[in-house]
Amino acid sequence: MGSQTQPAKVPIVDLSKENLKPGTDAWLSASKEIKYALEEYGCFEAIYSKVPLELHNSTFSVLEELFNLPLETKMQKTSDRPYHSYFGQYSFLPLYESLGVDNPTTSEEVQRFTSIMWPEGNDKFRDSAHSYSQIVAELDEIVTKMVFENYGVERFYESHKASTTYLLRCFYYREPQPNETDMGLHPHTDKTFVSILHQFEINGLQIKTKDARWIDVEPSHSSFLVMAGDAFKAWSNDRVHSCEHQVIMKEKKTRYSMGLFAFNNGILQVPEELVDEKHPLMYKPFDHMGFLLYNKTPEGMKSKCPIKDYCGV
Repeated sequence: MGSQTQPAKVPIVDLSKENLKPGTDAWLSASKEIKYALEEYGCFEAIYSKVPLELHNSTFSVLEELFNLPLETKMQKTSDRPYHSYFGQYSFLPLYESLGVDNPTTSEEVQRFTSIMWPEGNDKFRDSAHSYSQIVAELDEIVTKMVFENYGVERFYESHKASTTYLLRCFYYREPQPNETDMGLHPHTDKTFVSILHQFEINGLQIKTKDARWIDVEPSHSSFLVMAGDAFKAWSNDRVHSCEHQVIMKEKKTRYSMGLFAFNNGILQVPEELVDEKHPLMYKPFDHMGFLLYNKTPEGMKSKCPIKDYCGV
């Protein structure tokens, strides 16, 4: 009898250890695991218990209230930045809606979004979204610092951190109707530097491996899927794998999820340490926000690899 191939699984890295401090064995070990996961899968499941269960539950409980608002209210969330506005009501994605909260780690910006959605106020949403974003942003900082250190370019970390901005994106997928597609979100890679996704009870997220297999992601309330975006791929000179993912509504139930997306307001360029004979320079310095705008042009939308077409050598 032939041996059966074990199903692929997203690597898991525990970042909740009490002794996880820069320079410690635990830190160095975790950073190596993260580097491997991002290079081979473009993502990993981070065990990160700093989001209390109470905050997890309160954050997701307000999502139902958010997406139950009138469409004309949700559509008032607009932005000059691509991917930062309301998204929904598209025939090619009938199950999907999303809303973005700009700069959610600052209480003023969360209050600005809350005032648009609820002019009379909604303290529960404001406080939950702000607290949640601050904690998950700390996770992004840990991961990014570990990767920079592991590649020997830690001297760039502080300037990168100072140029980082966040977007909290709230996702809603309604239950498919009979004879309706179960495709919640088409296969794609994010245009971010890092994306950190969090599901609530109803799974559906899948990632594509390098050998073109789709595997399910089933994190718990204390874990997050950390994914590399196209900007990270370019910055790393193709060492990091940009994670292709999709959402399939297998459970035929309403699904909510959240994502904290990290962008860079400055010019990103490949560190010279990441260029050698085995890894020749693949990308010119590029403006991350310019890359987002390019993706919305006809040329960008039809491109098979927008980041290479935008700033490839």
